[in-house]
Amino acid sequence: MQSFSRFFFLLFCAISILSCWNACQTKKKTDEQSIPNELDFDPAYSLFVSKNSVNHFLFVDSTWNKVAAIPPPNASFNREFIIHKKHYYEVNADNDYFIKYRIGKSKLEAVDSIKLVNDNIEQFHWKNGSDTLLLCNVKHGYREICHFYEIDTKNFKLIREAIVPIPSAVREFNILSIGLMRYQADKIWLAYTYSKMIRGTDYTTIDTMFYATLDYQNLKNLGTETDGRSTYPGGINTIQTYSGTAENGDFYFTSSPGIAAGNAIELPSSIFRKKQNETTVDSSYMINISEQIKNHAYGFWYLGKDKAIVRSEQSDKFTDFANHHAVYQFDYFLTDLTSGKMERLDLPLDKGTRKENVIQVNQDLYIAIDDDEDRHTVWKYNLPTKSVSKHLTPKFPIDYILRLDRLK
Repeated sequence: MQSFSRFFFLLFCAISILSCWNACQTKKKTDEQSIPNELDFDPAYSLFVSKNSVNHFLFVDSTWNKVAAIPPPNASFNREFIIHKKHYYEVNADNDYFIKYRIGKSKLEAVDSIKLVNDNIEQFHWKNGSDTLLLCNVKHGYREICHFYEIDTKNFKLIREAIVPIPSAVREFNILSIGLMRYQADKIWLAYTYSKMIRGTDYTTIDTMFYATLDYQNLKNLGTETDGRSTYPGGINTIQTYSGTAENGDFYFTSSPGIAAGNAIELPSSIFRKKQNETTVDSSYMINISEQIKNHAYGFWYLGKDKAIVRSEQSDKFTDFANHHAVYQFDYFLTDLTSGKMERLDLPLDKGTRKENVIQVNQDLYIAIDDDEDRHTVWKYNLPTKSVSKHLTPKFPIDYILRLDRLK
């Protein structure tokens, strides 16, 4: 009789455990499906997320209370897109067409397209904040060629295409990287550098940053400047922001010589300045990020009033570039561009080598972080009070939040 009772007790426990497991799985599935896949609101923000290498858009309303999940328009659509006036722009890697999309109820809808040389956009810039889009891409090969495009995105017409007159290589450094592009006073200013392969898939970058000033009308090179204080100026700005313009017109930018960009780690990650109406970079100004935090940095977001956010790695936490993206290591620093002081924000460590994940709304910052508790959360940081709070954790399957954008 005792054995019989024990049998039923064990059976009851097993059924209870199974029921709990089924309930948890059902709840998990319900949570994942709780976000609607159609828009019934005007989106104010978008998250671009990835799970098992499958991407999704999560659109959010202005109150951060409504969320809708929409798939990208095709399988090759990735995070290297451009947003302007609630339209999305990206090159289709399958056919090299630059496509304009509008936000539909359940998908991004193609509006028009323009054929480009290739899909490798390294820089984009909106001319004076207008609807005129300037693009630079590098056609890689035996000889590196930088192509320039001017596009009227309102009427979606290609105004012109030209080749930028900068060298394809410097000595044995034969991989060209365009890190920054800026239009001002009928001139285009470019910052770039060169890398070389050293073994297998490993590479390094020359110990120099190059700055070229071009005549906007004919792209004639008006002068080239070299800067040996660091290397790898800026970076691909369809993936992450590396620069910003202050209220007085001064232009700030970072260098990225760390393992995930220039891979010339003996040089410092730093912040530089090009003053308003000056033709050259300010040689007297430099904030040495690496000296302060003993690490390299990737990402720079200007906030106003000479303040910026810098995102940095922690070299003692990753083994090499192979696991750099998967390790919880990234910090965020509020940086004073006048004094050079850097203050770490009280946020969880983030993962993902490069992200476009910081936006500002008035005095609040919203920063999307993938932390070591497998939370994928938009955190809110108030600048005056320095208070930090969780703001939005979407009930959706996510490995990485690759982008957080404000739609305006």
